[in-house]
Amino acid sequence: KLILLDSLLQEMANYEAEKHSWGVTHRLNINSQKSEEHLWPLLDKFSSSLLLCYTNRTLYGVEYEHWFVKDKLSDWKIEFSGSNGNFHVNVDCNPVGGELWAPQEFAMTAEVKERMKKVLGATNYSLALRNCEHVARYIQAGVWVSFQMVKPDSFMRKKFIEGLAEKTKLINKFPEELRPPGESFQTIYEDITDNVHCGGPRDALSEKDEKGYNILLIGPTGAGKSSIINHLFNQRVCRIGHGAKPGTREVHFTQGEYWFYMKNKKGRMENKMSNVNIIDTIGLCDNMLEDAEVQSFIEESLKINILHIDKVLVVCSGRITQNHKDAIKLFLRLFKFKKYKQRFAFIYSKCDDQTEEERSENLETMCELLDDEPDENDNESNQPDKIAVAFPPDATVPSEEIRNDLKNLKRVALTPIDSKRISLDKRNWLAKFLARG
Repeated sequence: KLILLDSLLQEMANYEAEKHSWGVTHRLNINSQKSEEHLWPLLDKFSSSLLLCYTNRTLYGVEYEHWFVKDKLSDWKIEFSGSNGNFHVNVDCNPVGGELWAPQEFAMTAEVKERMKKVLGATNYSLALRNCEHVARYIQAGVWVSFQMVKPDSFMRKKFIEGLAEKTKLINKFPEELRPPGESFQTIYEDITDNVHCGGPRDALSEKDEKGYNILLIGPTGAGKSSIINHLFNQRVCRIGHGAKPGTREVHFTQGEYWFYMKNKKGRMENKMSNVNIIDTIGLCDNMLEDAEVQSFIEESLKINILHIDKVLVVCSGRITQNHKDAIKLFLRLFKFKKYKQRFAFIYSKCDDQTEEERSENLETMCELLDDEPDENDNESNQPDKIAVAFPPDATVPSEEIRNDLKNLKRVALTPIDSKRISLDKRNWLAKFLARG
């Protein structure tokens, strides 16, 4: 009995230590001197091929997957580990105990090595908010995500989710030291004034934001989602990726205000200022993350922040592959596209060098690929908006074509619709749709 009591008291103490980690500032607290002097040189021990993998462990009485990055050709590895409140991101060549699970091979590039340097020496461990999987996936793909804290059937999530309360919004948010550099918020076109007035980025949304007008953007990596957001604000509020390199590595909330022309309670039309929440998402078909992982990442971030969506902007550019189509259509099902078609807009972006005929043809192809299943809800009033746009990245003076595209973008994104909003089911609707295949 004394042994059982001692074990129970120890587990309670460990749980209290974990709870304490949720209350401190969401930082890594890096020991920079130790990292730069003793750990950075060890990164040269790694070869050009790395493995992202995990072993099964128990900490604080909680079963979890211990993730790390290992050299493919040797025992050198980098991991966030420790015990009894003494944790750190370290490099060592100790043999891995236990079986390696889910090894994913990737290359040791300059970007990967730089991300290793950014986390080495971190000490502020939290099994829920700043764990080994967060660090390992950040090194591999530049994202801060722990799927153990996302999966509904995960023991870790079941153990912590109720106690986390409002801190759940930090589960997959970058710690302070890793937050991507902010944009300049520089105005794009000086003589354009009819835009969403930016209030700045938000780490998360609260209940009081729920009455705001929520716009969600989805689309493949490099499709131009961040550029669309910048032009809605007429400011550089989101980082722009280059080519296939993504600019957005988390679900990104930017808040602002806009004068809507809408019905009042008496049914009369009037101008009314309302909050607008514009939500940028990590690109679909990312070459460093599995599609199901990206979808789970986005779904979890949304359902802990908002209950309703007013407009979904589906953004594509270039050639739309079968993978693009499959990934987008999963989200169309999740957001009940067939029922709420009028709350969607298909935007074919990056049409800078295309003729009007080419723009129309590409937009039509996009719509045919994504809206190819006739439904009983189809009617003239329940159809998605469809536009093609071109916003040259270096343009500072809007041409007539740019002005027309801006007008169309604001029309499809910011026109209120007098019908039910898209409701996000708090149950695990992602798993439900994945199970349907």
